[in-house]
Amino acid sequence: MKKYLGIYLIVVIAVAVMFPAVPCQAASAKVNIMADSAQVTVGDTVNVYIKIDSGTTFEDFEADLTYDKDILEYQSGASVITGGSGYLKISDMGSGQLDSSRKYALEFKADKVGDCNIAFSGQVMVYDNSGIEMPVSSESVTISVKAQKTASTNTNLKSLETSPVDITPIFDKKVTEYSVNVSNDTEKLLITAIPEDEKASVSITGNDFLHDGENKIVITVLAESGDIIEYTINVSREAAPTVTVQPAAPSDSNEAKFEILKTESGTIYLVYRDGFKLVEPGSDIIIPEGYSRSEITVSGVAITAFVSDSNPESDIVLLYAEDATGKAGFYQFDKIQNTLQLYVPVTIDNDKNSSDLNKGALTIAILSALCVLLFIAVVWLFLKRRQVKKNDWD
Repeated sequence: MKKYLGIYLIVVIAVAVMFPAVPCQAASAKVNIMADSAQVTVGDTVNVYIKIDSGTTFEDFEADLTYDKDILEYQSGASVITGGSGYLKISDMGSGQLDSSRKYALEFKADKVGDCNIAFSGQVMVYDNSGIEMPVSSESVTISVKAQKTASTNTNLKSLETSPVDITPIFDKKVTEYSVNVSNDTEKLLITAIPEDEKASVSITGNDFLHDGENKIVITVLAESGDIIEYTINVSREAAPTVTVQPAAPSDSNEAKFEILKTESGTIYLVYRDGFKLVEPGSDIIIPEGYSRSEITVSGVAITAFVSDSNPESDIVLLYAEDATGKAGFYQFDKIQNTLQLYVPVTIDNDKNSSDLNKGALTIAILSALCVLLFIAVVWLFLKRRQVKKNDWD
């Protein structure tokens, strides 16, 4: 027996050496994006394919696809594909169909010259027939859109106008650099740029918010052919006016009296202590509940204020102001005392009150139950005592 066992072990070891174990690989999938042509002409249509290959069968597939909507326009595709304007969602779920290879077709139209990359956004998900997500590798595709042979190469502007001030020198389509000086009130220019060729497109950068000092606005003209020319406007914006604030006399109070100062640019300052500037609350600022926008006059100057809905004639109103450090907030202004102090809203924690009420009610209920039990116990003891006395008498 030992002899045969030894021979068996020798054979097993020999087989293991001659035929080493092959590691078990988890099922995976490869998802590629392909196109009929990597180069098309404006006006052409191009077919794009999403191909899934796997070493085992799979059932469900889900992914998001992105592309440049200005260069390519999505026309149509498989019923499981929805979306447009640069974003497509592919959701082929619950069909019950098992495949080891699958392909989806999409059709795009070339609208504009440029290179458009079509790629997956986020995680690409492929599920096997057990509903388990498989490891996935993917590739994108880039389609180059060229201009038609008859496309115009005209990149000239027909006219260029700015407001509230005009550019210098006077516009000439052959001159590509201009300048303009604006006051500190001007945060952006109103620019009208019209191309000579109606098929050319115009884009403007650097005009969203002008800062104090030198700024550069670039007007880009893209011809139908894809040629580009840039017009530049050098903008010099005046610095904000300097306001000298005279400190108020020392006071033990947290309040401070102030005066109104309105600059030539229209900016309103509250002159007291460190100096405050009235500002208009942005769209993201929530006006305190119970207050509405209004207007009051202080020292002959009309300013924006927020009055109480319940008492519009109240002498206390809210102002939205910015302190010397640039921090903005609401302040209470007393029209009679001519004083200003930080507004601190009074909040009522309804959840806490409700919790306290619930706790109180629970406590009362428990005490009531204890009282009832105590009453029953007293009655029971009383009756039992009477019964004992009766038995003794008998």
